Formats: sequence, structure tokens, C-alpha cells
Amino acid sequence: MADLRVVDHTRDRYHSLAISSVWELAKIRKTRVLVVGAGALGNEVCKNLAMMGVQLIVVLDRDTVEMANLSRSVFFREKDHGRPKTEVIARQVKELNPDVQVLQIPGDLDSELGLGVVRRMDVVFSCLDSRLARRSLNRLCGKVGKPWVDGAMEDLLGEVSVFVAGEGPCYECSLTQTQKTWIAQATSCRGIALRNLSLGKVPTTPTMGSIIAALQVQEGIKVLHGDLKNSLAGKRLIVNCNINDFYVTSSQRNEDCDGHDQFGTVTEMPAFTAQGTSARALIGRFKDDTGEDGFVELGREVVTEFRCENCNKTEHLGEPLHVVDESRQLCPQCGQARQVNTTHAVKGDETYADWPLNRLGIPKLDVVEVRGERSVLWYELTGDAESLGLEVPEPAAAAVPSLV
Repeated sequence: MADLRVVDHTRDRYHSLAISSVWELAKIRKTRVLVVGAGALGNEVCKNLAMMGVQLIVVLDRDTVEMANLSRSVFFREKDHGRPKTEVIARQVKELNPDVQVLQIPGDLDSELGLGVVRRMDVVFSCLDSRLARRSLNRLCGKVGKPWVDGAMEDLLGEVSVFVAGEGPCYECSLTQTQKTWIAQATSCRGIALRNLSLGKVPTTPTMGSIIAALQVQEGIKVLHGDLKNSLAGKRLIVNCNINDFYVTSSQRNEDCDGHDQFGTVTEMPAFTAQGTSARALIGRFKDDTGEDGFVELGREVVTEFRCENCNKTEHLGEPLHVVDESRQLCPQCGQARQVNTTHAVKGDETYADWPLNRLGIPKLDVVEVRGERSVLWYELTGDAESLGLEVPEPAAAAVPSLV
């Protein structure tokens, strides 16, 4: 006798998604996403992704919950005041949908997000509130060829953009010269004094957070399904809810844009970690692979030392410029401003060539570029994958040196 069973669709969490004609449930359930920023937009983006049942959400944010967040952040409660936003998001997403795996990365985008994390994602969602952070994310996604969806809002205004590496303009292509100048100042030595200028709060509403985040996730799903034609890839959707006006703008790709740098084949190194590997070790591996002498490109400006001309004393530092507070530039003995020495590369003959990479600002599971006269290779610190909760992928084929 045939085994006849009546399926109760009211008990199936994903039934309405499964019968949809606009996306494939199986694809969504295998999707791994990165959400950068866990404020009002980040809350709503994570909520939508959790309800759709994606496989993994990695959420990154450096802030803690404040009572002021409660008016526009669906996951935060009064009891969460002072707790890391990533911790609260992870807990609440698991309560909303236990099927979804959530990994949290508390900290700053430039300090904590390794390229190895980004390259394991299918789609990246930007819920950031500064041009400087967006530029950083644009370059990270571009280097490993990952699409990202940006959202922004203020009062009853908002916008959504989609960027696909190698397809149309990137985020930096649309920046004005004034915006580029401000970013350049904020990432130079002058940035020690300038970076706090952008800490003002932007007025937002819970309704705009819901609207913009919904559009972000919807566009991300289109990209995931390869539907770039009907997506906002290379475009920007402007949402003006003051007058209920929605319109799309576009910009041109600038082939000379600094945001188009893309890495080649990444060599996964299970024995290398940010804490246990030095720049000298990477240079040695590069020598073995290519026969060339090389140097490590850090991908960030690092303060190697403060030198006080008045006291004739030097403090060895080894921290990314963007995390060095202005007050630390002052000599603790005489109070005078000290000379700041920075670097973005390690040749191998410096004292700091033997420092662990994390002391030079390299985050866990990053991909580090080593360049020689004729070749360039990219090494992933794959030994960090397990500590971050990301499984190690199948071993990649050995990289072929690329001509510079």
C-alpha cells in the first residue's frame, strides 16, 4: 500500500518562499552574507536575511547598544544597553530563526575584517554611515571580486546602490574631488586630528530603515541569482519619501579609478596566522615560490614609531594610523608633538619585519600581497579561519606568479 502523507504547509517556515517565482529557495538557503554595520539599517537587513533563511550571516560593528538606538533598531532592548551590537544581533537572529548561523566580528572595519572573510561571502551589505568606511569596503570587495549593496538614509531621504566588481562604476568612481580630498586628509597623518570630525549623529527614522534595508536585501537577492539586468548594478536608487518620489541615477566607470584594484589567485596558507606569522616569513615564502626578493604591501598606513625631538626618545608602536588617537602623538614626558613615522610596506630589513602581522594592523584571515620586481602573489592567513568560525575551504591550486 502506498505511503500517503498530507503535508501541512502551515508548519513549513519556508513554504511561501519555496513557491515564489522570483527566487530559488535552495540558493538562498546556501547563501553566506556579510553585513557591515549593525545600526538601524543593519538590524533591518539582518532581520530580512534571517527570515529568508540564509545559511550564514557575518555581522561586523564596533559600537555598543545605546538607549537612543531603541527607536529605530528592531533587535535592541533596554537590557542590551552597553553590550556590543554584534553580540545582541547574533543572539536575536538565532531566536528569530535558529536555522541561520551567525558569526560576529566586533570592531572596526579596517582593523578586524580580513579579506579571507570577504572572499568566502556571496554578497556583502553595507550599512555604514561614512564615506571613508564605504571606500574601505569598496576596495576590499573589489580586490576579491565580491558584489556589495550599499544603503544610506537621513530623515525621509535614502538611497540604495549595487556595485559588482569589474561591472560598471565602483563606489569611488562617483566621488567628487572634494570628497576624495577629505578622505585623503582623513587617512594621512593629518587624519590623527581630523578623523573625529565625522562623529556627528545623522537623524534617521524607523520607517526609512525598513524601506532602505528591504530594498537592499531585495537587490542582493537579485545579484545572488545573477539577475544584474533587473538589478541596480552600476546605478543608484534615490528614495525621497518627503514627496514620495523614487528615481534611478547612473554614473560612468572611471577606468583610472583607484578603487579597481583586483587580486589574482589567492594561495591559502593553513600554517599562517595574523598572530603567528611575520612579514619576513611571507617574504621568505615568496622567495621560495618565485626565486625573487620581495616586499610585503600592508594595504594600510601603519604608525611604526613616535619620535620626540625634544627628549630624543623613540616609542615603537606598530598600530594602524586610523586607530591612533591625536593625544598619543604628544610626548608623555615633555608634552610636545612627536614626529610620526609610518609605513605601508615591509622590505625585510626593518626591525618590524619580525613583528607578528597583527601588530602591523593585519586582521585575522587577511590576504596579504607580496610583490617582487616581476611577480606578485597573494597569501591568505588561512590558519585563522577556525578561530573565526569559518571552515577552511578545499585547498586551492598553487598560485602562478603574475607579472606586475
